[in-house]
Amino acid sequence: MYEMRIGTAATGSGLVWHVVGRDRSSALCGQSLREECDETDLHCLPCMSRFQELMRQPGAA
Repeated sequence: MYEMRIGTAATGSGLVWHVVGRDRSSALCGQSLREECDETDLHCLPCMSRFQELMRQPGAA
């Protein structure tokens, strides 16, 4: 199962929601994640694209 956590955008311009990798150490796009709980309505497009690719793979979930 994947989860979402807040981190700095890949462009470095603010905070976005990232999809956490299975190793739980970084986002699917490679960005590090924040421990504190900030709020944002924005999502990381590289993470979301990678997540979409992973979900299309047989046996994904």
